[in-house]
Amino acid sequence: MSKTILLQKATRIEGNANIHIETEDGRIRAARFMVHEFRGFESFLKGRRVEYVPQLVSRICGLCSVAHQVACINALEDALGIEAAPAVRALRETAVLGEWISSHALSYFFLTMPDQVGSERGVFGLMDQYPEIISEAFELRQAGLEIARLIGKRAMHPVALGVGRFLMAPTNEEIDRIRGVAGWVRDKAAEFIVKLEKAYSSRQRITFPEDIGVNFVAYDSGSDSGQFKVFDRTGGLSALFGRDEFDENIAEMRADWSLAKIPYLHRLGFPEGIMLVGPLSRSFLDGGFLNDPEVLSFQFSQQLLDRTRLSFDSYDVCRLLEIFWAAKRILMLLEPIDAPPIDREPNLEASGQGIGVLEAPRGVLMHKYLINQGIVESCRLLVATQFNNAYINLSITDLAQKHVNHAGLSSEGERLIGRCIRLLDPCLSCATH
Repeated sequence: MSKTILLQKATRIEGNANIHIETEDGRIRAARFMVHEFRGFESFLKGRRVEYVPQLVSRICGLCSVAHQVACINALEDALGIEAAPAVRALRETAVLGEWISSHALSYFFLTMPDQVGSERGVFGLMDQYPEIISEAFELRQAGLEIARLIGKRAMHPVALGVGRFLMAPTNEEIDRIRGVAGWVRDKAAEFIVKLEKAYSSRQRITFPEDIGVNFVAYDSGSDSGQFKVFDRTGGLSALFGRDEFDENIAEMRADWSLAKIPYLHRLGFPEGIMLVGPLSRSFLDGGFLNDPEVLSFQFSQQLLDRTRLSFDSYDVCRLLEIFWAAKRILMLLEPIDAPPIDREPNLEASGQGIGVLEAPRGVLMHKYLINQGIVESCRLLVATQFNNAYINLSITDLAQKHVNHAGLSSEGERLIGRCIRLLDPCLSCATH
């Protein structure tokens, strides 16, 4: 006997999605994470002047607006043959790291922590149970937004970043203010990590499905011209390719039940080539946060080094550690910087093709543009939630199969599916751009 289970509107995620599960004789026939938003950015950016595009793409998402804008600017500079000054590039990275801090604080404390402590009222229940922690978590999120605001002149949808330059450069006083905020974040994140290590070790983990392969993908911007690195579950490097080899290595497919496309590694095909990006994938990078001696001093990091114990919950661990590491990196980036000058306007009338790639809070973000005399002829965007889309669906299927019976899906199954989705922190506005 067949039955359809519809879990309306997955909660505590960015955007709207339904979970659609079909059963037959007590077994799962299909389970889908259905995303039905439509944005159309890849279409309506065509024909636009390049100077307007960074402002437009920042509207893709309120959580990742800085990352989208910086990836766009990097791609446009690559296409037009423009090289920004080192101080400009360092401040752009600082703004993106500020967004990491605010996004990770939101995800951990307000989206997934209610599951951890069993709060049925979400963040409102947490405010009653842990008022001091939640108050400081609000401050932590606000600190990340403040860093982005001081550089971009707005915390979301910044207006100060331009192609090849700053339209409004931060002052020396603002850069000093960022140093102070980053120092506070570093110290506060260290306190949180120590407080929460014990709570994490005592809770039930959601393990990765044993029969589903996965490729952890991260972008190493520190290597020559940037490289995509693909790791297996044990941390072994299974593939790497350059930014300009992206199209040959990553393909996309569509599903008729979702507007979020599904990328996969072309050489492996689908489903063997499905990917996961984000904080956990970044933990495999040689220059990532797990190579920082101070990060390694935390008990949390030891749980990540034992690759056999990785789980969906490892994403939360990585987010906390990355808040600490991002604050430290900001301080390092700003060490040699005084306020950069507002340079002369670069030549925006050239033609070319360019790719901009960076690690946004949720993982790899890629912008690619073909420019003809300063006009966008075509663009392609790939964002973190798209990379994770296939694995989200397969994980929902695995959890549903473990908790389905002839009466339907158990309440524990519903709870675990919701938590699993939140731990991957999908951003559906980005995914359907």
